[in-house]
Amino acid sequence: MSAYDNRRYTGKRRRRKSKPKRFRREMKITVFVSFCFCLFVFGLLFYKIYRINQQDGSRYKKEALAQQIYTNSVLNYQRGDIKDRNNTTLAVSVRKYNLVLEPRTLLTNEKKRAVTVKRIAAFFGVGEEKLQERIAKKPKSMYEHIDELKELPASKVEIFKEEMKKNKDIIGIWFEETYKRNYPQKTVGASIIGFTSSENKGTYGVEEQYNSVLNGTTGREYGYFDSNMNLQRTIKEAKDGNSVVLTIDANVQKIVEEEISRFQKKSVGAKKIAVMLMNPKNGEILAMASDSTFDANEPQDLSVMYTQQQIAAMSKEEKNEKLLSMWSNYCVGEAYEPGSTFKPFTIAAALDENLVSEKSSFTCRGVTKVADREIHCNNRSGHGVLDLRHSLMESCNGALMIIGTKLGRESFHAYNKLYGFGQKTGIDLPGENSGMIHEKDMLNTVELATSSFGQTQTVTMVQMLGGFSSLINGGDYFQPHVVKEIQNSNGEVIETVDPIVIKKTTSEDTSAKIRSFLKSTVEDGTASPAKVKGHSIGGKTGTAEKRPVSEKNYLVSFIGCVPAENPDVAFYVVIDEPHVKDQAHSTYATEFSSRIMKRVLPFLGQYATK
Repeated sequence: MSAYDNRRYTGKRRRRKSKPKRFRREMKITVFVSFCFCLFVFGLLFYKIYRINQQDGSRYKKEALAQQIYTNSVLNYQRGDIKDRNNTTLAVSVRKYNLVLEPRTLLTNEKKRAVTVKRIAAFFGVGEEKLQERIAKKPKSMYEHIDELKELPASKVEIFKEEMKKNKDIIGIWFEETYKRNYPQKTVGASIIGFTSSENKGTYGVEEQYNSVLNGTTGREYGYFDSNMNLQRTIKEAKDGNSVVLTIDANVQKIVEEEISRFQKKSVGAKKIAVMLMNPKNGEILAMASDSTFDANEPQDLSVMYTQQQIAAMSKEEKNEKLLSMWSNYCVGEAYEPGSTFKPFTIAAALDENLVSEKSSFTCRGVTKVADREIHCNNRSGHGVLDLRHSLMESCNGALMIIGTKLGRESFHAYNKLYGFGQKTGIDLPGENSGMIHEKDMLNTVELATSSFGQTQTVTMVQMLGGFSSLINGGDYFQPHVVKEIQNSNGEVIETVDPIVIKKTTSEDTSAKIRSFLKSTVEDGTASPAKVKGHSIGGKTGTAEKRPVSEKNYLVSFIGCVPAENPDVAFYVVIDEPHVKDQAHSTYATEFSSRIMKRVLPFLGQYATK
């Protein structure tokens, strides 16, 4: 190669090397500019963040923290008490505590978690594994319950709280206040009081009827961390419910229930037995019971009424039917034919219509032909000639059919309605039955005859006692009721349930005559076993033949008052199908009534005279 060619070659190579140098310089400039630009942008961003933090940082931080709720729990109210007229507690909500776990807090410190779990397990008797499992399952939760740690007694919780103060290794738990309904008298008045569900919802009785009065308003507790990471709590206090004071006397109620149980277990026994007592001067129910009862603390427990062997033999449907029957209140919910206890109403109506008088006389031959059938008196041989007083004293069906005919269908139907039959009384208890009376155009001669002495129409016990009270108190029909007053959570009376006179059913003169007739019926008539030594008792027996008549089943009863001249207490006993071969004897009811009244009258301020 020539020197020229060598120079050309050399020169060419040098020119090739010069291009990468320029490229590198350009790249360096580009990178530098980009870096400067990014630095400038980040500078602006940091400046902006700095400005925001300076001006609104605190506000934004609080808003962010406010969204991180630490707790949001319900504060339970205390449901109001139910008391009897003497302030004996029949239902009360007892303070309990639920232990609340905070898994998120517990998982922040393994050592303290182990200590906490161990102490809870040892003190409250729950397995450590169950606690650890719940914590692991809900690691972010701040509110977890375990069934075994619900409704803990306050005395035990207070001891554990003291330990928590001393032992700082116990973390991530707290106690939520709650209430459990308790019925100190257990079965006493259960059908009147009812019971509650776990959601504080009343079921049956006063618990249901006055649910909105007894219930209060729940509160709320909110918690969050402030800007200094201190826990801040906001509390909206719960408002406790009002208490209900009943007209019921718990002592009298208990005695009545004891006597019913004694009759069923140690005496004759019956398919059904029920008793009511009322103040005829204001409509207050003093006691109300039947043989169907339950422990309000354990309303699902059938063992109060049935043996374990009987319960085991029941199907699920049968158990449900038995429970419904056990919870129901016979005195307001069941209708039946009353029999001769209805006769004072027919006689009072005829007296007020001036169709009969004390001097009126009636002839009873033992059987009366009505339309196409023969209707017998309780005395098949006949009572002969009776005046009005003795017609009631001897419970003569023949005389009452004559009186019913005198009244006629229009007046008889009108007085039926006036006395409250065929309609609800409006008593402040759920499940009331209206019974059944014949419509006016259906009161033909046979229906009029049988209805006049208490057959072919149905009534309830509360209807009978409400109407009867008006017959003996001068004619004022007071609405039957079981609540006397309402108190707030401080025990102050905020509402008094005043007696309500619904209507006038009879005249003072007729009322006085009926009282006199009723007294004679006990002293010298069919109701003599109802006497109570040292007391003036008035009343009327009843023996109602049940359908179908071929089965020869009867409902026997007694309705009465004391003192007979100016009654302060009206009472009513119903015994449905006594467990005897020959049921048609009101003696079972009158003797039972006497035994009850002898025990309860001193509690009602009625003392025997010498």
